[in-house]
Amino acid sequence: MLELKRTSLYEVHRALGAKMTAFAGFEMPLQYSGIIDEHMAVRTAVGMFDVSHMGELYFKGDIGSIDMLVTADVKKLLPGKAIYTMLLNENAGVVDDLILYKLSANELLLVVNAANTSKDETFIRTNLNSAEVFENVSDKYFDIAVQGPKSAVMVEQFFHVAALVPFEFATFGDLIVSRTGYTGEDGFEIYGPMEDAPLWWNRFMEAGKGFGLKPAGLGARDTLRIEAGLPLYGHELNDETTPLESNYGFVIDWDKGSFLGKDVLVSQKQQGVQKKLMGLEISGGIAREGNKVLADDSEIGVVTSGTMAPFLKKSIAMAFLRSDKSKIGTEVTVNVRGKLLPARVVSKFFYKREAK
Repeated sequence: MLELKRTSLYEVHRALGAKMTAFAGFEMPLQYSGIIDEHMAVRTAVGMFDVSHMGELYFKGDIGSIDMLVTADVKKLLPGKAIYTMLLNENAGVVDDLILYKLSANELLLVVNAANTSKDETFIRTNLNSAEVFENVSDKYFDIAVQGPKSAVMVEQFFHVAALVPFEFATFGDLIVSRTGYTGEDGFEIYGPMEDAPLWWNRFMEAGKGFGLKPAGLGARDTLRIEAGLPLYGHELNDETTPLESNYGFVIDWDKGSFLGKDVLVSQKQQGVQKKLMGLEISGGIAREGNKVLADDSEIGVVTSGTMAPFLKKSIAMAFLRSDKSKIGTEVTVNVRGKLLPARVVSKFFYKREAK
């Protein structure tokens, strides 16, 4: 059995009484005060996550090399901007979803899923030339996510971030402060030298006392992202499924030039897809990954993620559905351990933060 890795915040989590769990090769906090309590803190005040297990890949060279592999137009992205995008294979299957940061005209930082870091690194290296710099710097960076409606006021005590709009970032010494997150709320992700993580975590904890800040673990991170309709690789995204089938077509810049998998996507756009990722509102129980979705006594899909949404207070799920049964309002049933639960097809973006 492989020994689990630990971030530099491991001892901090233990001191806070976190329940730890294995995730993507790391020993990470599952919860502290409880998943619902932590979830609600993020929705109503502010929560803080250790996401230092995420992978970071540094690139310097011809931006076109990376541009050929992702759905966003990296060439027109300005320094100081970030973008959510997807890395595709030749069949337009999703190798990974990631946030790409434009550090300078020829420098990028790619923040990728922890479980896919090695796969992504290998995949990208096969498409680079020897003159380009490409380095896995995951062990060098901590990543602390401060999320929630009060996060901006709290973070402003340390960094001038008020002018940042979503998917913009600024550098403060050796720190990168980015207005990004994975919760559906306003928030920030702070990157810096791994050894400095305890210092910044404790500073934020102290400053957050007046804002109702609570440390949050993977449990709340999952319920928050499901409520917001955000994908988790291996559930809503995989190597065999395209962004159009996962219903995240907004990540594709159709106006950019050629990129890996574009021909497949163009064909799918013209001909339509056979399956589509949608949301479900369910009555009488909670659906989980792998539960079958039925209509007219026939199987028409499968659940990818499900939960009892703490903020919305309803049972929700995301599911791949046959395209002809994916229309919003369609009545279906979900087989949960032999019990057929009534459900209705809805948008997968269950929760949307109110604009201020």
